[in-house]
Amino acid sequence: MNLILELLNFLEPYEHLAYIIMFLILLACGFGLPLPEDVILVTGGILASRDVTDFRTTVLVTMAGVLIGDGIIYMIGRKVGPHIKETKFFRFIMTEKRDERITYWFSRYHEKVIFFARFMPGLRMPLFLTAGIYRVPAWKFFALDGSAAIISVPLWIWVGYIFGENLEILEQKIRKLQFGIYGVLAGVLVLFFVIWLIKKNSRKFFESRPIKHKDDEDIHP
Repeated sequence: MNLILELLNFLEPYEHLAYIIMFLILLACGFGLPLPEDVILVTGGILASRDVTDFRTTVLVTMAGVLIGDGIIYMIGRKVGPHIKETKFFRFIMTEKRDERITYWFSRYHEKVIFFARFMPGLRMPLFLTAGIYRVPAWKFFALDGSAAIISVPLWIWVGYIFGENLEILEQKIRKLQFGIYGVLAGVLVLFFVIWLIKKNSRKFFESRPIKHKDDEDIHP
């Protein structure tokens, strides 16, 4: 909550220039700035509730900042490829343990992990960079990331817009929303795991069954 108050006090005097500042901050977040995107989005909602900015314009500007930042990181991974793992830049943002974890997620859940990355602060940038390294098709990356952003960006701005006048209630709503999001994500991941397990067992079942040829049926009366 202190971060929101500090950002609010910083942005409010700039009035409509706050759009540009929020856009640039979100762009920097895409490159690993250690500031949660949710804080910026909630602050944008509070500014809109105080008529410093417009709600719809805030959604459009912040959405652009989020997606462009994500896209640049994805394109860096796509253009440089696996060789980026040998650079200081990569080692700075990705420990060996984190790299192994993300590689495991991609091998298990494939491109689906891009959607979930939007709701995983701290892992967002490494996941999008890895998506580029794995050369996930651009249309698929932006479709998955965009779908998640369409959910998360307006939602956090709306929370700031509705509850921004009472910061104590706002803090409670942010916590509840975070727990709710993580709960839904955990449920979806469990569902994916169950579906994967069912498919795997079904495949084994059909592969273990002997193939019955038509000629064999003709031999027996």
